[in-house]
Amino acid sequence: MHPKQAGFTMIELMVTLAILGIMLALTAPSFQTLVKNNLIAAETNRLVSDMQFARSEALKRGGPVILCRTGDPTAATPTCGGAPHTWSNGWLVYVSGDSNNTYEAATDTLLRVAQASPGGLTIKANGASNSNLEFNGDSSTNQGGSTARFAICDDRGTAHGRMVEIPPVGRLRRAAAVPSCAGPP
Repeated sequence: MHPKQAGFTMIELMVTLAILGIMLALTAPSFQTLVKNNLIAAETNRLVSDMQFARSEALKRGGPVILCRTGDPTAATPTCGGAPHTWSNGWLVYVSGDSNNTYEAATDTLLRVAQASPGGLTIKANGASNSNLEFNGDSSTNQGGSTARFAICDDRGTAHGRMVEIPPVGRLRRAAAVPSCAGPP
């Protein structure tokens, strides 16, 4: 007599691997959706955090603090600029020393530099915040009385995007709907 052997037969192993493969195939799209949703949420939170930081610094300092889009945040001396309405490359947060809404290392104090959005995210701003978002010393915005809007989207488009609005009083809010990810929101 042979002693009873413990283990799996080849058929049991193949059936187990087939079931595992089917389960992975079914859950992979859900996992990708989860990752993309978390990436958009994280980028929205990063942008909102820098906006809240700029607002609180303006209130604390009693003068203008500005966020501006930048084409190259990794430059030795980054500057405001980049493609119109597009904040995807990054942004600067600085204290304006000369109130000309353009960062100049000689007269302004750079507080933060945000790198490009990860994972191919797109951040678009409306006309009120096309190139910058300025907070006054009373924490209101200096956007000509308009509400600044920022849409954060990925390759799935508007249906999965996020929107941040900053009305003239300066209080940030997340909006439920994203009007556009292709152009200014």
